[in-house]
Amino acid sequence: MKDIHQKLKAVRYCVALGIIPNMEVVVRHSSEVSETSSDITDVDVLGIRPCDDSASNRIIFDCKTLSKMSPINRALWAKGLMSLTASNEAFVILIKAASEGHRLAGNTLGVRLFTETLFEGFSRSVSKDFDVINSYIEQLDAWHSLATIPTKNPQLDKFWDYLNSSALLETQGTQGLRTLMSHCKKIEGELDPQKATHRALFKLILVQMCLYMSEMVRDFHNIFNPAMDKPEFEKIIRYYIWGGKDNYDLRQRLNIALKNARGIDGVEPFEFPAWEKFVTLFRSFLDAPLLLGSVCLPLKDLAFREVCNPVADLDRRLALRLNANERVRQFIMASSSYLIAATRIPKEFKDVVTTDMSIK
Repeated sequence: MKDIHQKLKAVRYCVALGIIPNMEVVVRHSSEVSETSSDITDVDVLGIRPCDDSASNRIIFDCKTLSKMSPINRALWAKGLMSLTASNEAFVILIKAASEGHRLAGNTLGVRLFTETLFEGFSRSVSKDFDVINSYIEQLDAWHSLATIPTKNPQLDKFWDYLNSSALLETQGTQGLRTLMSHCKKIEGELDPQKATHRALFKLILVQMCLYMSEMVRDFHNIFNPAMDKPEFEKIIRYYIWGGKDNYDLRQRLNIALKNARGIDGVEPFEFPAWEKFVTLFRSFLDAPLLLGSVCLPLKDLAFREVCNPVADLDRRLALRLNANERVRQFIMASSSYLIAATRIPKEFKDVVTTDMSIK
């Protein structure tokens, strides 16, 4: 891959600014009508900035070592990709400098046109940490190791494809979380805590779950009344996660009909996986709704660390992220406990996360 060094610089930019980087994200249309999905394109690097007081932001990085298209045409193409992926900004890294006119025109589209040198200078101006390796996420060998997951474990192929495509481009937190949990149920017996790549995959699932829930907590917090009692809270969160009372009632009726058809009496109410634990987890997040997003970058760093040789300086920087606030370690542990309870992924993965929390 001729543009891999540009991609790694985009990854480093993301890490330096607290943005979650994802490389080579496949873009598909959400309303595919054929029996087999067709890829539209891919994003060289997709950066997701977890929400704080607003919705999560997406930044796309388009890395080009060839110059078959003029800079302004690349900007127009990137603008279309921004629209398709619901992104807020785009960086196009070119082999040749764009004229000032093209760059100014790109700015009006929310697209920044850079050469590699100009991108490096810009990155240094916005983050003093750009010139140093900040995390295990910047290790090319780690990306290569994780890319072998579907080839070494064919049963994880569809899940890995989902996690690196539609999961990252989902804009609705509740829909994303429901879909993620559904996919996790299908692979719960395939994860082996003795394998480094599987331990990394477990943590990447946690990253995605926390990204969705950070969106949900920010959204739900606007209607949350801390004085409400538990039954009222459960009722509201139940309808919220299923997209409203009507949607929940429909699912409940379908649940009853299916169980009755199988001759099962005394049907239990239809609930989200590990419902009681979910309610407790979500309520704990509401105590610090703007801090949940801060767990995502250290979690992804921990995932990549699984397939790297430990480096003292990178561990030190990782520890700083884990200590960014008093909630990071707490939320990571709580999230891992819930995921295991909801999917029956082996409990040994919780021990893996517990060990990670000792990094200093």
